[in-house]
Amino acid sequence: MTDKDAAEKFAAGLTQRFEELMRWAISEWPYPNFPLMESDFAESRREISAILGAKLAAGNQGPPSKGDDSDQYIDMNPMPWP
Repeated sequence: MTDKDAAEKFAAGLTQRFEELMRWAISEWPYPNFPLMESDFAESRREISAILGAKLAAGNQGPPSKGDDSDQYIDMNPMPWP
């Protein structure tokens, strides 16, 4: 299985589990006078979309290279005036 296949499988599984959790929460909500609705999960859906979008794609780029110190060292001294 390639990384892309694994990522697609993960995305499908996470989406399916979220949908199941949402349906369960709506059906088991203990306050019928103040019911849960799918719109109550809009922010959660956005967060999952972010995980499955940019974060999942960034994970496909692999770990940062070990030989490059540019990520670890930031020169805080300003350049002198000419």
